[in-house]
Parts: sequence; structure tokens; C-alpha cells
Amino acid sequence: MALLEKEKLREILPQKSRMALIDRLISLDKECALGEAEIDETNLFFDEELGGVPSWIALEMIAQTVAASAAVMAEKTTEGMVLSVNNYSANVPIFRCGDVLEIMVKEDFAAPPVFRYEGKIKKGNEELVSAKITVAQGDLSGQQF
Repeated sequence: MALLEKEKLREILPQKSRMALIDRLISLDKECALGEAEIDETNLFFDEELGGVPSWIALEMIAQTVAASAAVMAEKTTEGMVLSVNNYSANVPIFRCGDVLEIMVKEDFAAPPVFRYEGKIKKGNEELVSAKITVAQGDLSGQQF
């Protein structure tokens, strides 16, 4: 059973409607979160000609998993923005219709309000995408980046 299902995620994520790309938050602790996304024709980035979603959309899925976990930990929706992406690697060009993707994010650096996460997307035991994203989170009013 999921920690948060799609409907509750829509309440806490700033992305609304079809831009919300993750379907579940499966588990969460203070350093690691596990989300899930189902690829189907309703995905905003679904390309019928490709038969799926380009794998670079993984970056947004990773960022949304970070945002969902931060909101749950803070018990409120928090502001945030992606500052950088590093070490992006994709083993597939497309997530296919019907794929169920596991999105893992693990904090590997923290200097509030800046945090870095290692993100991985898997289908079963196969790692499809990995990247590190650096984000600013929390009350960002008055911050200069």
C-alpha cells in the first residue's frame, strides 16, 4: 500500500492537472523516498508516434518525488526550485506505455536551503535513468541564488 496515492499527491504538489507526473509516494524516511509513475496516454508528455514518454522527463519525475517527500516531512507544501542537474544518464530513450516506474531519491548533500539528491528510475530490477539534482527548498523569500 502506498504512503500517498495520486489524489493526495495532487493536493500537496505545486504541479497540477496533467503536469503532475508521479502517481504514488510508496515510502519515505528522512534520507530516501520512493515514488511510482505509470506511463499511459494521459501523460502530458506522451508521444503517440514514439509509443511513450521521452526518458528525459525523468528529471521532472525525480524533482516531483523530492517535492512530495519534502511536503510530507514538513507537513505542508514547501517552495522549491531545481538549481542544477548533474551526471544524467539514460539507458533507454523512451518510457513505454504501460511501464510502471519506480522513482528513488536519496539526499546526499544538505546545506539548507540547498540540497542535492541522487535520483534513479527503475523498471523492475533494470535501472533506466540516473541523475543528481540540486534544489533549493523551504522558505525562499529573500534568498539570492
